[in-house]
Amino acid sequence: MSRIFEALSVAHDPGVDKLESLSPRGESTDGSSELLPTVVVPSNADLFGRLKNYTAQPPDTIHLSHKKVRTYLILAFFVTGLVLLGTNHAFHPHGSVFANSQSIYGVAFEGTVRPASEIRITAESTGTVSNISVKVGDTVQKGQQLLGMDDREAQLIIKQASVELASAQAKLDKFRVQLVDADARVAISQRQEQLVPTRQWRDSPERAAAAYDQALLNYNRAKKLLEAGLIAQQELDARGTELRMARDDLENAKELAAVSAKLAHDQADQANLQAKVTREELQAQLRQAEVNYERAKQQADAAVVRATTAGVVSEIPIRLGDRVPGGALLARLAKLDRMIVEVPVAGQMVSELRVGQSAQVRLPALPSREVEGRIRAINPLPSQNMTHIVEVEFDNPTLLLVAGQPAEVSFVRP
Repeated sequence: MSRIFEALSVAHDPGVDKLESLSPRGESTDGSSELLPTVVVPSNADLFGRLKNYTAQPPDTIHLSHKKVRTYLILAFFVTGLVLLGTNHAFHPHGSVFANSQSIYGVAFEGTVRPASEIRITAESTGTVSNISVKVGDTVQKGQQLLGMDDREAQLIIKQASVELASAQAKLDKFRVQLVDADARVAISQRQEQLVPTRQWRDSPERAAAAYDQALLNYNRAKKLLEAGLIAQQELDARGTELRMARDDLENAKELAAVSAKLAHDQADQANLQAKVTREELQAQLRQAEVNYERAKQQADAAVVRATTAGVVSEIPIRLGDRVPGGALLARLAKLDRMIVEVPVAGQMVSELRVGQSAQVRLPALPSREVEGRIRAINPLPSQNMTHIVEVEFDNPTLLLVAGQPAEVSFVRP
């Protein structure tokens, strides 16, 4: 580096003389030398050719004039300025393209059109596809048949559930007849019990009380006769024995009547509880049989797959003979009165958008047309390429099947 500087600093270099001869002189009248800003740079070939033939001198033998030093400094500043200007030009885009890229307005974003509302029709149970009544693109009404499943298994289940239901109903009816018959027999037995005049039934306490009263009267009469000396002591003792027996019979009759009444009450309660339990069990069996029957009917009805709403068939992923499990997708219905365009927007731009903001949607399909839409949703989470999905919803009164087609969206400044 020092050698080059020494070579450029030679006092009588021919290349420098040539530079001075090409440069206009602007010396003032007062003797001060001024160099005009216009500088002519010699070609690299000439300059380096002369430098190659020049033999460097030691620093102590070099003598520079003030004028030449100023010339070399101006030349160095000029070259440095050219380099900086070229660097700045290379790293900055031309014009206002970069500034416009920061604004979301005036830019067309490309996206894909899809229906705003789609309905999935799924299989309620495992089955085999036996027929398909519609195709993609058909307009269907609510309740219209879409396809059918093999219902032989469902029909067998219905028959089994029907048999179980009839059996449960017959058991309950039979129990009710038996219960009514038992109640009638109990009533007859109770009536007959009241009519039987024996000491073993409910009138035993009364009869025992009457016998006791009669025994007491005989004892008192015998006692008076004994006091009068009309009968012997043995007669009074006999009457006393009869009195004690009558008293014991009365007490036993009262106790037996109480026990019998309690036993009858407990037996009646037990019979009622048993009847109630049996009736509830039979009723539970009947209800379960009814539930099984209704479930079997629903499974049979599910063999015919119908549209749950009006729309256009947008997808049928199954074919005839397919064995599909419960929950599998059978068909997809789309409502085409409102559509959505999904466009990716860079993260530094999406902050300018708001839900409900207006947008212009251009559909390039023939014939191309523009419709007005509004932002329905802005995904707050970016995708892998750091863009956010913005959903723009618009009306589709013509009900054209434009799902999957490209579209261009331009956002309108609020």
